[in-house]
Amino acid sequence: MLFEAGGYLDSVTYTYESIGHIILYSNYSPCNEADHCCISKIYNFLIKHPEVTLCIYFSQLYHTEDSFPTAMWNREALRSLSSLWPHVTLYPLSGGIRHYLLCNFVYGIPRSTLYHPALPSRTLQDQ
Repeated sequence: MLFEAGGYLDSVTYTYESIGHIILYSNYSPCNEADHCCISKIYNFLIKHPEVTLCIYFSQLYHTEDSFPTAMWNREALRSLSSLWPHVTLYPLSGGIRHYLLCNFVYGIPRSTLYHPALPSRTLQDQ
């Protein structure tokens, strides 16, 4: 939806021509599965707007575990996208950034949720 040709980001970059950097926060990393093709759409957007750099923060990887038939495809597409550095940066959301976003942009979360320490498994995934 964001990266569709003629979609939201095309409209924004057309309206505000001086946009040079876009930061996105997402629950999942982008994938390139047939139903979504997000990474392909991101490539097309960046080709159309070479002056724009893109930073994507995500909470978790999307379908990269071996149990998913599309895992290898998604991992390879993410590697390909990350190879566009410094034009594109991908970061897992954790620690201070995650806490800041929860406190400032998400409503209705119990306060106890905000102060849970990072689980060891989560720390390993973020590495």
